[in-house]
Amino acid sequence: MRGPSLIALIAITVLFAGAALPARAAVPIGENGVMVILIDKGASPIQRDLDAVETVALTIARGTTAGTIAAASYGVEANEIVSAESGPAGTRLVDDVVTDIRSMDMGPARSDQFAALTDAFSFLSRIDAVEGSRVVLLTSGRILGESENTRERLISVADLFSSEGWVIDVVTLPSAEPVLRDLMSGLSTGSDGVFYDTGTADGITALFENYSALSLENAMDVEMHDNSAAIVTLDIAPHTTEFTTVFVRQHDMVDVSVFSPNGTRAEAEMENVDIRETPSAVIVRIHSPVPGNWSLQGSGPASKLVASVDVRNPLELRLIEQPPLPVGEAAVIEAAAFNGESAQLLSGAEMTATISKASGTTEVVSLNDIGENGDKFAADGIYSVHLSAPKSQGINNVVLQLTWTDYAASLRSDTAFRSESFPTLSLVAVNNVESAVGKYATVARVQVRVGDYPYLTNPSDIKAVLNGVAGSFDAIVLTVDELEPGMAWEFDIAAIIPESGAYEVEVTLESVFEGRQYTRVAPSATSSALIVEEAVLILGIPIWIFGVIGSLLIVAAGFTIWVSRKTLPFGYIMDDADRVVVDFSRLNRSLLRRLFSKNSVGAGEVSGLPFTGGTFKFSGDKVKLVHKRAVGDPSMRVNSRPVGPEVDLGENVWLGVGGRLLTFQKKTDRAVDVELADADDSVSAVPGAAPVSSPGD
Repeated sequence: MRGPSLIALIAITVLFAGAALPARAAVPIGENGVMVILIDKGASPIQRDLDAVETVALTIARGTTAGTIAAASYGVEANEIVSAESGPAGTRLVDDVVTDIRSMDMGPARSDQFAALTDAFSFLSRIDAVEGSRVVLLTSGRILGESENTRERLISVADLFSSEGWVIDVVTLPSAEPVLRDLMSGLSTGSDGVFYDTGTADGITALFENYSALSLENAMDVEMHDNSAAIVTLDIAPHTTEFTTVFVRQHDMVDVSVFSPNGTRAEAEMENVDIRETPSAVIVRIHSPVPGNWSLQGSGPASKLVASVDVRNPLELRLIEQPPLPVGEAAVIEAAAFNGESAQLLSGAEMTATISKASGTTEVVSLNDIGENGDKFAADGIYSVHLSAPKSQGINNVVLQLTWTDYAASLRSDTAFRSESFPTLSLVAVNNVESAVGKYATVARVQVRVGDYPYLTNPSDIKAVLNGVAGSFDAIVLTVDELEPGMAWEFDIAAIIPESGAYEVEVTLESVFEGRQYTRVAPSATSSALIVEEAVLILGIPIWIFGVIGSLLIVAAGFTIWVSRKTLPFGYIMDDADRVVVDFSRLNRSLLRRLFSKNSVGAGEVSGLPFTGGTFKFSGDKVKLVHKRAVGDPSMRVNSRPVGPEVDLGENVWLGVGGRLLTFQKKTDRAVDVELADADDSVSAVPGAAPVSSPGD
């Protein structure tokens, strides 16, 4: 069968050993750039030139990054350049131009290369093409009106394009003569373009490398010997829609072929086979190949033979997208073989995953679709497995591999999942909690962190429960310091403690982190609580305060009564000349003595007495002297007799001390009292002064 668009998908990425590219790779054109493809009608009716034209033109149309594609054919005269948006429309435009050339009975012996290039320059100027736009000239190299000045004229054309920032790539066809190839290469070099010679394997390889979008893998690279055969096998997996083999040969006498698993050679007459052949390359494309072991074979004279393949299988292995896995927790990963967005049911298939973990270790696991080991549903196309808990946060690279029990082929893909340190709780209990009945008391403090850093969360996400002698009951969660409205990382756990005892505090955090619902339970802690009776208040004051105040008042009242019932000092000490020595009612005593020694006056308190030892005690209307002789005191006699420990003083009792006679009298004349009041200091200061007698004395 014949399919012109087939060749647009053909590419070669392998070079002959030691061969160098003929020119540097073409610089990609931006989406605002223009790709102009000019095809020499001289390619007709030479079949190998037509095959090369179709191969090159459609490969460039499919592979260009330019936003606009323009195309035209030229011979003695140039056709009008027509443009279209790159993509399917641009590819159809180029395919139509190639089809027109194939339909010609005979092409021109020589073509006007200069007219074609002039039209291309005018076209690019008219549309004001951006710098970097390219012209690809596909030519057999035979120039209409060729002369001795042709090379210089080509260099001038190249300079003209280069001055505008436009580039000319030249592709010479297999029939081009060597001298013409050399001549046309100067055109591309002068405009900073690339020269491709499709008569050589290197030229075809370079062009396909720059423009093909196929993903080729090297399948064969051999040095053939005369009359020998080279064979390699190729495993084609189930669900493969097509595969293309590109043979690059140094000798056009080398015969190449592709054989199916049952040994049938792929022929162009088969419905699912397309074959294109040039002197240097043979392209074999197989549609809907049966899975199994295919063979590539080459035979012929001694030469280099290289083969590459492009296998198109719509199955794509990838992990089911999910939020990051929590560090330190066992988790499940799921994967499937997708065709588009649909997971495919696979018969006789096995899937494994090689995981290079962020912690530096590697784990190989087998996924299953039988509803076990983390798989939710059997035979749903989703393969699952339980993983050991990730130890580190970061990227975990995964290589998924799909194999079949009946085939040696396998599919692989590289993917990854992320592991993340999720928030954790740390709980510290408060010991020896004292609380009153019905009052909240703080029993613990909890902190939320991610790794070593505080993590803000809402207190409504935290649940706290106390378990103890009074059973289980909920606690409340209070923010310690709100860093954002309603958000904090440190919380107090408070509760109304019903009775004294030990209580275990359980704290649970349920929230969403990195798109994943998660639950964290803090290590339990135990708090001990003591319920104390709360004091009864009167006017906001504990009742015991009133008791203390009352007791103090009673003590004060009792003391006052006790003091008030004691006898105040009274009377006088008189000498034998009837002079006042001491007036007890006028003594200047300290407050403490007046309170605590109200009815007792020490002899040392009284000036004028010839002794300091002893105490005068007053009781009712009586006075008693408790005698305790002090150091330096003279001896004392009472009524001429030695003094005893206690002496009741009266008007008939005389104390003899140091040659003086003293007696106690309750009263004295008023005149004496007045004068004594006026001359109190002189009486005390002048011994022997005569007292003033009252009229009754």
